[in-house]
Amino acid sequence: MAIVATTPVSPSGRGAGLAAAAETAGPSPVLAAGPTVLAFGPAPAPPDPSTLRPRRPILGITPTPTAGGYWLTASDGGIFAFGDARFYGSTGNLTLNQPIVAMAATPTGDGYWLAARDGGIFAFGDAAFAGSGTGRLGAGRVAAGLVPLPSAGSYWMLAVPGRVRVGFAGDVHGVGRVGATLASGMNPLAPIAATFATNDVNVVNLETAVGSAGAPQAKQYVFQSPPSLLSALRAAGVGVVNLANNHALDYGAAGLLETIDLARAAGLAIVGAGRDSSEAYAPAVIATPGGSVAVIGLSQVVPPGWAAGPGRPGVASVYDLASATNAIRAARAAADHVVVMIHWGIERDVCPSGLQRATAAALVAAGAEVVAGGHPHVLQGLTTVGGSMVAYSLGNFVWYDNSPPADLTGVLSVELAQSGVTATEFTPARIDGGGRPIPLTGDAATAARAYLASLAPASGRC
Repeated sequence: MAIVATTPVSPSGRGAGLAAAAETAGPSPVLAAGPTVLAFGPAPAPPDPSTLRPRRPILGITPTPTAGGYWLTASDGGIFAFGDARFYGSTGNLTLNQPIVAMAATPTGDGYWLAARDGGIFAFGDAAFAGSGTGRLGAGRVAAGLVPLPSAGSYWMLAVPGRVRVGFAGDVHGVGRVGATLASGMNPLAPIAATFATNDVNVVNLETAVGSAGAPQAKQYVFQSPPSLLSALRAAGVGVVNLANNHALDYGAAGLLETIDLARAAGLAIVGAGRDSSEAYAPAVIATPGGSVAVIGLSQVVPPGWAAGPGRPGVASVYDLASATNAIRAARAAADHVVVMIHWGIERDVCPSGLQRATAAALVAAGAEVVAGGHPHVLQGLTTVGGSMVAYSLGNFVWYDNSPPADLTGVLSVELAQSGVTATEFTPARIDGGGRPIPLTGDAATAARAYLASLAPASGRC
């Protein structure tokens, strides 16, 4: 079905202070993958929206009263109508103070309301403006849902704590003993899944090609893992994988492209690599009830010829610092929060290098609220830089080497609010003989956290 363009019209009502005067927004990244709509039970087959490439993440779907179509809503208030759904207007080209988080259609289907994160309401078509949640949501709360009621011009609004919790973990592959664990039918991430479940978004470094395409490159270590690794990651709660590292092209461009396709088919978002530089530096924007998060992948360990370029597959190199920082700034316009996973540092060194520290400062200055690193294969310290959290190395995570100190790992969970980083938690784990991260408890967990604290810059050791 044809997509109705999001040409803006004036809303018939709005909450106070929700938007500046209408003006065209600046350039923004186009999301790499379109949405999918699935039908269950006796529901009719829905129109296919997969060719849609919105500028902002799709946050919800609203059916028409006849179930003959639906509207998709993007976080900028862009409205995409399918089937018998009609377009009555949008906020897609308004400059909003807060992103749109919810939509509700009127009982007739001849109009709809959009709710902004601060509770502001925009009404279109026959939707009547009945009031706004602006100033009424409660301290630290944001709007997260909107439900129409049978009585004309009325609705309920859901408010939730305005926080996003993002989890980060280190290097993952599926070879050696990890491959044997996968082949046995076990999920090597199962022991840590409960920790992932406490986060809204989880990100890991996928340090391997996946599949069977390509040929091994001339380098000391080359990894190619089975596709079952990807389904194991998704089943455990991982949503985003970073491919900006020195193993993504172990089987050449063909291996990289197959990895990307397989990961997306498994339901994982990809950052840090792509078919060209534009795709490699593009963020994965994840919508959550507490706000949206843009994840960017970068690498400072880039074998010759591996950097993505115009028309050239590869990884997002932070040596092109202008492209890296521009990507972060663009992501700030597309999401409430921006986090970066980066591959850098010196292998087996527990202290960050001067280059790591300088790069972290540049990424934070560009707008990154979290910078989480890997590549040294051991833990490095946590610190704050300009109010942002920097984890210099999260070490191995699902890995074939479990010799100390490379076996000590964990999940870093960072809570983000409108004010920035509000809390952090490190759940320590130790990699066992099957390459699985096993959470530590009691004295062992206390000792692991104390060891990580001793690695923080300015703590005396580093």
